[in-house]
Amino acid sequence: MPHSLAKRAAAGAAALLLAGALSGCNQTLPGTPTGNPAVGECHVIDSPEQFDGVSEPSPQVACAAAHTAQSYKVAQVPAPWSGRGTRPGQQELKALTARMCDVASLRNYLAAGQRDGTTGLAIAAYAPSREDWERGARAVRCDVFLVANDGVPRTTTLDLKGVLAGPDSAAVRLCYRQELVDGKLGYDGVDVPCTEPHTAEDISAWFKLEGAVATAAALDARCLPYALQFLGVDALPGGITLRPVIRTVNGARTVRCAVAPLQSNPGTFTGSLAPVGGQKRD
Repeated sequence: MPHSLAKRAAAGAAALLLAGALSGCNQTLPGTPTGNPAVGECHVIDSPEQFDGVSEPSPQVACAAAHTAQSYKVAQVPAPWSGRGTRPGQQELKALTARMCDVASLRNYLAAGQRDGTTGLAIAAYAPSREDWERGARAVRCDVFLVANDGVPRTTTLDLKGVLAGPDSAAVRLCYRQELVDGKLGYDGVDVPCTEPHTAEDISAWFKLEGAVATAAALDARCLPYALQFLGVDALPGGITLRPVIRTVNGARTVRCAVAPLQSNPGTFTGSLAPVGGQKRD
């Protein structure tokens, strides 16, 4: 099932999403040792030189303090690259480490379920510095960032470990903000995190719009099983409605199933409708 994060990662499959986005040299910046990273560490990475570094030596900070990056995975460089006494070149190393820092591992770190769509997340991978490599270090640090629409990292005090199962999940969940057209919400809408005002919340069930599912009733029927799975219920609660979003890209129309509070006058809301900690909704 499509996820905003998966799409973002696929677009940068041959390069890092952040660290490889800018030009630069095969550089090592001064700072703390890079040979022994750990899952769950947080860092402040806020300059182009840091983003573009093959290694990233900023000191660890508490995740409850202001930070931009959190390490969700640490992996060892595989053979034959690990057997080299000299660190591989920038492009070769970035291509390798980008493959090591996978989306599946990040979704597991976030405690994402099958129906949990995300937005505003990006991945960067950092290898040991040249000096640490020559001393035998082979650990790659995989970092996740919260990013704005323009890709610039956002400072946060949020600990992302298990965030999708907790009360702060709205910060990374995908929602939509639709506009009123003749007193009714339009089918399309812009992507926003669920902490921003929105009219519908994505439930990570997308499918092609075809004639058999073109009516509103047919769309709701197709989306209903996914909504029940997302909400953890056997029947749709009275206070929640289905609100599919339809996108047209290059002539192809795609339905994105979504849910929203049931209101006589549809408007925006903030937060997530997802159950916290796997608990069913009333």
